[in-house]
Amino acid sequence: MSDNADEFLTALERRLHASVTDAVVTPLRSIDDGLTVFAEHCSTAVTAGGKRLRPRFAYWAWRAGSSPGEDQGPIVRLAAALEMLHAAILVHDDVIDGSELRRGEPSVRAALAGRHQGQSWFGGSASFGDHTALLVGDLLWSAAHDEFDAAATAVLPEHRGRLTSIFRAMRVEVLAGQLLELSAQAARHYDAATAERILRYKTSAYTVERPMELGLALAGPSASDAGEILGVYAGAVGRAFQLRDDLADLFGSFETSGKRVGDDVRDGKPTELLGTTLELAGAADVQTLAGIVGDSTADASAIAEARRIVWECGAAERVSRRIADLVADADRAVEDLPPGVDASSRVALRELLAECTDVSFLGERPD
Repeated sequence: MSDNADEFLTALERRLHASVTDAVVTPLRSIDDGLTVFAEHCSTAVTAGGKRLRPRFAYWAWRAGSSPGEDQGPIVRLAAALEMLHAAILVHDDVIDGSELRRGEPSVRAALAGRHQGQSWFGGSASFGDHTALLVGDLLWSAAHDEFDAAATAVLPEHRGRLTSIFRAMRVEVLAGQLLELSAQAARHYDAATAERILRYKTSAYTVERPMELGLALAGPSASDAGEILGVYAGAVGRAFQLRDDLADLFGSFETSGKRVGDDVRDGKPTELLGTTLELAGAADVQTLAGIVGDSTADASAIAEARRIVWECGAAERVSRRIADLVADADRAVEDLPPGVDASSRVALRELLAECTDVSFLGERPD
């Protein structure tokens, strides 16, 4: 095995292309030429970039728990399943959030709505875009499960049940987190405890904890020594990652958050940052914030006012301190890994930690 993830990531990209082609693109095209556009969107949703965080966390957990010289084939297929599942969820998320962009390009729903409008077809373009995007997401969701089933065949039958149960738990948890978030948005429940519960299932478990558990389960019994310690690492990184994302929404940029600044506020999303702000801010600022949170038309000046309130009440500082504490916990976990875990895995785990928790965009004080 190589000492870095380059070989793995190259194999992953090849597998993603082959998998979505075999499972979705070719079958759709064989049914009707008119489905080609949908097949292309399925392919693009999977192969058009992304940080590949879930595959990388799964891979390095597998590396930490596996014996030297293990075949990478099964972990590549497992990682492909994780990324295809993520692609499906993002397509659906864009429908839920009404997002026009994904990674700087038109989202699937927006692109398909544009096609409808460009063809002057009957009916509403937006509805067509949403309805067909949901089906694109469903196709990718199914393909992800096919890919996972193929990866699971590499595991001994007596250990396969654990791998399957983790994957099943992960897919329910991420949807549960989304349901909790939508319910909290509708009820305007912005307390920190609600946000923490959503964070646990929608982000931490889905992005870091379950992928690392899957990598360890794929490695088999040899991974038991590293399992508990990597669980501590995964929990800390997962929580810190979401807290960092909350800060980036208000204090970052499109480059640091991947979305328009302030969209979480406009959408009325319950975050720990918002819950902490409501706890610390004065009554007048809380009232001002109540008029901004959930207002989809909030302009740049309104978002700037929300940013001021979050900063001046000390919520941003408290959340950034919490991130620093979690980073320290994760770093100690890497230090405590068994001696048999290779140096490359330790380095990579620390690099992932730094990547997921960078708050350098915060600066001294926002404008």
